[in-house]
Amino acid sequence: TGLTPTLLSLPLSTLHLLSQADAVLYDSLGLTYEDIIKVVPKHCEVICVGKRGDSKKSWKQSEIDELILNMATTSSAAVAAAKADNDGNNMTKSKTILRLKGGDPFLFGRARTEIDTLQSNKIPYTYTPAISSCIAGPHLGGIPLTDPSLNCQSFGVWSGTDAFGRSRGLGGDEDESGKWEGLGVDTLVFLMIGRLDKLEALCNLLANSGEKWEDSTPCAVIQNAGGKRLTAAEMNDFQDDGSSSQRIQRVWRGTLGSIVPLIRKEDETRTSVSPAVFIVGATCQL
Repeated sequence: TGLTPTLLSLPLSTLHLLSQADAVLYDSLGLTYEDIIKVVPKHCEVICVGKRGDSKKSWKQSEIDELILNMATTSSAAVAAAKADNDGNNMTKSKTILRLKGGDPFLFGRARTEIDTLQSNKIPYTYTPAISSCIAGPHLGGIPLTDPSLNCQSFGVWSGTDAFGRSRGLGGDEDESGKWEGLGVDTLVFLMIGRLDKLEALCNLLANSGEKWEDSTPCAVIQNAGGKRLTAAEMNDFQDDGSSSQRIQRVWRGTLGSIVPLIRKEDETRTSVSPAVFIVGATCQL
């Protein structure tokens, strides 16, 4: 879908596929269950398979691959076993299974393993590229990634968590701080960095890297980018207890040295701001 958390911003091609779907497997970043069931057929099975950076249940990629395969092979078997219709023709209608991803399916995503699963079992598929959250997220939060007046002409994108769940600066490469030297990038963007302990470790890593990043470097965290925006008065009354499926966009601005304490001061029990995009650089002041 790209980072499109509302039906109004959904690409027409995706809306068309949803209207024909027999099953939808969707992520935590993107459309909500309530929105999806508005546009899919009544018989459509809708399942959340999103990965989480907090305490909520999170699917393993191997489980998602297996679910896709089971659904696809069950559909194929049903087609093969279908009886002849009244005209004596074999009924060949197969199911349409839609894997609905937030952001771009190939940028730090696991689309390749899902496609490998389909290819190895000779199951036909198509895919649609989309706008990644690394670009749409900051922009929806009001933060440009480049700006000529600040002489910010480039940006780089990294995953805050690797394929094994390890965070940069937390149990990762001991010499990783040296990797930030000589990058020549004006703005840094990190995805999959919602857990506050991981975010804090990353901030410390960057601030101590010996490069142009330091404790006073501006940064920002955008949670649920593109979600509903509340006024200051509404935000004061808002309590995020996890019971609502409605996604509220939150933006925290600070520096590498202050951003995590700022978030924790607001709620001492908070351990995660997932799903979130983390931006570092001068454009976070805008």
